[in-house]
Amino acid sequence: MVSRRGQASIACLAALVAASLAAPSLIAQVRLSDEADRAAFRAWFVLLADAAYYKPIAEVADCAGLVRYAAREALRPHTAEWLRRTGLPLTPAIADVRERPVAAAGHMPLFRIADDPRAPYAEFADAKTLVRFNARFIARDTGALRPGDLLYYQQPSQHTPDHLMIYVGRSPFDPSATDFVVYHTGPADDGKPGEVRKARLADLVRHPAARWRPLAPNPRFVGIFRLTIS
Repeated sequence: MVSRRGQASIACLAALVAASLAAPSLIAQVRLSDEADRAAFRAWFVLLADAAYYKPIAEVADCAGLVRYAAREALRPHTAEWLRRTGLPLTPAIADVRERPVAAAGHMPLFRIADDPRAPYAEFADAKTLVRFNARFIARDTGALRPGDLLYYQQPSQHTPDHLMIYVGRSPFDPSATDFVVYHTGPADDGKPGEVRKARLADLVRHPAARWRPLAPNPRFVGIFRLTIS
């Protein structure tokens, strides 16, 4: 059991880590200034991440890939052709984002990836870069979660230590709960590609491996982050 002093030290360390990661996000490139656009982005982002559990996306190979895919596709015009190509299992009644980034040669510059704010922006960013430059710290209390938020973990014992999960909340695909989370496991140590999984937040807080519990006493749980774009 962790003592009160130990818990305070863990919370202080996590807060310092979160602050150092979140500070540069204030000048992330992509921001939606209109609240209607932000709401539309969040709704599409959550829906696309959730849908990836039911229909695997070839380009999504890790947790950051799921975030990148859902963010990019949330910003596209959702035409009949787009709906046909993505094969969503339902036709969402969600408005499109109106003021979106301009793609060039099929590339959408979404994410800041360097300390230098003048550096080119990219469509690719790994988990740590997504959090450090493109999201802001919210809390370490899951009571602050809203759909579209990221749960960020650092697991130093793993080959890829930075891990993201996406909070969905209510799911149009499964009415059995209101606190769903989706994430990609990333490649396994045996070389297998991994998969998108879906779990309840209530089950995560009781995870058999304490390092995956999104609780303040867990030093591996950095906290809840929100994409700056939303």
